[in-house]
Amino acid sequence: MIFFFRLRGEAGSMILVPAMRHTFKNLTPYTTTLTDEALRRGIRVTLVNPDPDLPIFDLSCSGKTVRCFNALTDLVGAATYHLVNNKRACHDWLKSVRIPVPEQIPYDDAHPEAALAFLRDHAPVVVKPCMQWGGRGVSMGVRTPEDLHAAVRFARRYETDVIIEETVPGEDLRVILVGGELAAAIRRHPASVTGDGVHTLRLLILRQNAQRRKEDPSNVIPWNAETRHNLTELGRSPDEVPAPGEQVRVRLTNNYHTGGTVDVVTGQVPPRALALAQRIARDLRLPLVGVDFLLGRRRCTVIEVSPDMAISPPEGETVAKRYLDYLFPTVTATIT
Repeated sequence: MIFFFRLRGEAGSMILVPAMRHTFKNLTPYTTTLTDEALRRGIRVTLVNPDPDLPIFDLSCSGKTVRCFNALTDLVGAATYHLVNNKRACHDWLKSVRIPVPEQIPYDDAHPEAALAFLRDHAPVVVKPCMQWGGRGVSMGVRTPEDLHAAVRFARRYETDVIIEETVPGEDLRVILVGGELAAAIRRHPASVTGDGVHTLRLLILRQNAQRRKEDPSNVIPWNAETRHNLTELGRSPDEVPAPGEQVRVRLTNNYHTGGTVDVVTGQVPPRALALAQRIARDLRLPLVGVDFLLGRRRCTVIEVSPDMAISPPEGETVAKRYLDYLFPTVTATIT
């Protein structure tokens, strides 16, 4: 199969140039979803840093070059990126412009009594590193001082700056905007396994992980102290044997990177959530952004803003197409 890209010249002329599609070894789908679509359009992809943990690449076509880290580009200013990437700073900015956010405080070693007071007022709370992603270092269902200290230690495996946040109930929704317009929306669900009447929850998780590693190794359920704590919080035991066909939730987080699942619900975004997401994108001048909400019956709470979100399945192909339309509006792909 040969792919062509169509370039509209200044006089409206069309130029067809063949380009062979290929993928880069060792890079994750969060990179190749975008680079594959670029190659389909004849956009040159140059790897600056091939490390799959820090993939930096250039997209070039018709004299224009855009440098990327996954979906983050140089179109986002460095100061804006640091504001949004720091969960504490972003929370404070959102609150200052009257966008609903959870109550939150930083964990301060010099004043542990403030964290304990927050815990008494808001338990169960969420404890997480300030600048991580994908659920790394996040503890939920934190109720006791012992839980809190363990959660802070867990978060600090990733970084020293830790925040404590109230738990907000609601449906988890990510709204993805390109150029300020809705590109996709996903509803995120926590990890679960299906009972067979034979295997324990622990073994069901390990068996499911073995299958998922073949399909998408980033979508496995971590078998760690946090998952075991989550099971206890959910009233389950690693050694229990669920009935055949029983769906058992095993994580409190909804992240895809901790084994969660997603449904594409682009046509079902509440107007209030869309308006808030567009306001955030406009005020921060973000060409691509994912805004995460918890939707309650009467409250629409922003829990995270992602300027460098991973373009991942199942919405990834749609977002990649819309994003490349935005970055290179004169290039379209055709297949013969």
